[in-house]
Amino acid sequence: MATAEKLLLVHRVNIPGTMRYLSGGEEWIEVEGKSVRQIMRNLDKIHPGFLDKLMIDDRMAPGVAVAVDGVVTNALLVPLKQSCELFFIPAIGGG
Repeated sequence: MATAEKLLLVHRVNIPGTMRYLSGGEEWIEVEGKSVRQIMRNLDKIHPGFLDKLMIDDRMAPGVAVAVDGVVTNALLVPLKQSCELFFIPAIGGG
């Protein structure tokens, strides 16, 4: 029987329309991870190119935010204790 440490958390990640070309048009992708940063890295392993859009120098890229279960955060390393829904929110241009 698996222990709690060995159980993998699978999260639903919403891909914004401006980034769906990286996911082959998929709107939702299930990704494993114990933190937002790990989810972003695993997403990039599934669909290369996401990390370049989401992170710079191991930090959230300027103009990009992430919401975890509806709460916007920049805490990339906080452990996720349960499966979540993540939304990556790119900056909206205009003037």
